[in-house]
Amino acid sequence: MMGQGRSILIGLPEYLPVADTYTVSVSPHSVRFIADRKKIAEIPFDNDEVFERLSFAHEVGLVESKNGIDYPDYITNVAYIEVLKGDRVQ
Repeated sequence: MMGQGRSILIGLPEYLPVADTYTVSVSPHSVRFIADRKKIAEIPFDNDEVFERLSFAHEVGLVESKNGIDYPDYITNVAYIEVLKGDRVQ
């Protein structure tokens, strides 16, 4: 979900596992979701605007929904952002 300026939220069609920290690792061609230090999902994508917005942020709001349809009106979790070029952290 993209807002004005560089704002962005990520809508998730499932609930995240319970963790102390969440990380979204973003590269120009994929997004990885990490709970604590365990990778829980990787999604390929090709969207320069999404990559740019996530690259400039330190954290991103996550909005979780059990069925991917009925999203709440609030942020359910926050994830740190890790920017990758290829497979290396920048």
